Amino acid sequence: MELLFWLAFAFVAYTFVGYPVGIWALSRLRREEPAEPAALAEWPAVTVVIAVHDEAARIPAKIENLRGLDYPPGRLHFLFVSDGSTDASEALLAREPDVTLVRYAERRGKAHALNQALPCVTTPIVVFADVRQQIERQALRHLVARLMQPGVGAVSGELVHVDPRTRSAAHIGLYWRYEKWIRRSESRFASTVGVTGALYAMRREDYTPLAPDTLLDDFEQPMLLARKGRRVVFEPRAVMYDELQEDVAGERKRKIRTLTGNFQSFARHRWLFSPRSNPLFVQFVSHKWFRLLVPYALMVMWTASLLTTGPLYRLAAAGQAAFYALAVLGASIPRLRRSRLVSFAEVFVELNRASVLALRNYLGGRVEARWEKT
Repeated sequence: MELLFWLAFAFVAYTFVGYPVGIWALSRLRREEPAEPAALAEWPAVTVVIAVHDEAARIPAKIENLRGLDYPPGRLHFLFVSDGSTDASEALLAREPDVTLVRYAERRGKAHALNQALPCVTTPIVVFADVRQQIERQALRHLVARLMQPGVGAVSGELVHVDPRTRSAAHIGLYWRYEKWIRRSESRFASTVGVTGALYAMRREDYTPLAPDTLLDDFEQPMLLARKGRRVVFEPRAVMYDELQEDVAGERKRKIRTLTGNFQSFARHRWLFSPRSNPLFVQFVSHKWFRLLVPYALMVMWTASLLTTGPLYRLAAAGQAAFYALAVLGASIPRLRRSRLVSFAEVFVELNRASVLALRNYLGGRVEARWEKT
């Protein structure tokens, strides 16, 4: 039992501390060439592709946001895909002279929508975005300038959460900042293992049609590029803004879907687990795969500490029990989330619970390509 405890402890410590610190240290050894938009002599034509389903309430603001982007006149195009919308989305988009609209009757999900969109794109560069987030005015120039660097195959923007209204949201924000720190380190060292789905750029010719029920285009497209030896990088100056989920349940719903998508992609692309086929094998295993195993390592660690004698193990068992009790209290009594410790415990447990539920969903065949608005 002692060995099991320490193996589980080492696994969790490596996943949340060892790997992030290690990749950060390695990234410091590599000089990153800055991509300055002013150095680009000629800007390539770009199409921003957005898939929507019943988003009439958000479309006017999104079009205004897109038209306000700083990019050379005549070089920026907008293409919306209506994924079986039944509200006024298509009518709103059809009357905009600078918007190309692709539509079909049956709702099929984002991957199908993107597959339908790409044959209609005539520009060399495509930028994928969501209807909800507001893109910063200079973001496209930063994305494209970085994409034009030799060897770069895809560029991820940075999602910035604004105006947190609850303590839980603030700690989900801390989680995002932790995630972005890791991605920035991976990007500087070699490549990130995925991009931010709300804003990323790639060349049209590099797009690989996805299985129609794919949940994570923002994981599969960049990993397919990485397999070909292209870099997938993170550009922190390409910013888009979004509000945090105001409650843990909303974040849980989004996270379960994302993690279910991870299991789906892992099962379909077995080459990810081969060091010979996956140039990002260490980053993939450490950042993606081990995260999904952490809940089970925590269970082993707690069980082993309960069944092992000695003051150290009793203290470990009591500490874990107290931590999980704080999470339960935070979920049961919302006002307790004002405590940073309670809120952190609740968010940490919720994220790991989401990982377990995602595996249950995947194994049970509960994989739904049609997304729900959050």
